Formats: sequence, structure tokens, C-alpha cells
Amino acid sequence: MVKILAVDDDLCILDLYREIFTKAGFEIQTAEEASSAIMRYQEFKPDLVVLDVDMPAGGGQKVFDRLRNLLSVGTPIIFSTGIPESVERLGKNFNVSILKKPVNPEMLINEVKKLLKMQ
Repeated sequence: MVKILAVDDDLCILDLYREIFTKAGFEIQTAEEASSAIMRYQEFKPDLVVLDVDMPAGGGQKVFDRLRNLLSVGTPIIFSTGIPESVERLGKNFNVSILKKPVNPEMLINEVKKLLKMQ
């Protein structure tokens, strides 16, 4: 089963992700901020990470930097943000997509499948 880690400080959005990914047949775990996201990543070993950009304790960019630079992981990452231009340069990285909030469930699932080469 495909495992997804969703990281966002908005609990309503995490609930939405749980619903979307569960209905699509994926296993999902969540984290509410950067430090717990790294810990959860190491425990859960997800196939893909959905990251909010603006969060307390460093935000999505900090999580991205730690995964890619410190842990040298190439896990696909989808940045989900209200301000896509704030992470536009990160979208040029391998296995990175950027989606604008509010995220369309169908578009999100399609992006996951594309990054995981399930299509």
C-alpha cells in the first residue's frame, strides 16, 4: 500500500487529506509541524510527502531541506500552499510539485500518481 505523510498546521486540512487519501486507497499519517514531520518521516517511511509551506517551527521548506540535504532522501514531495510563488524555485527540484491551496482532491490524487509513476 502506498504510504503518504501529510504535514500541515491546520487540523481541518489534515482531516481533509486523511479523507482524500483514505478514499483513494492510500495509507496516511500526519504531522502538525516541522520537527514532528521529520520524526514521523523516519518512523513511517512514506512513499510521498505533502507539505504545507507556512508552519510554525520552520515550515515546509525546513522539512524539505532536512529530508533532501541531511537525510539525502529523494522521496517525492508536493508543496501545498496558498502562495505557490514562495516556493517556485523548489519546484525545479527532482520529484517536487507545487499545488495551490485550496487543493482540488482529484488534482491532488493525480499529482500523487504522477510523482509515484502510477499512471
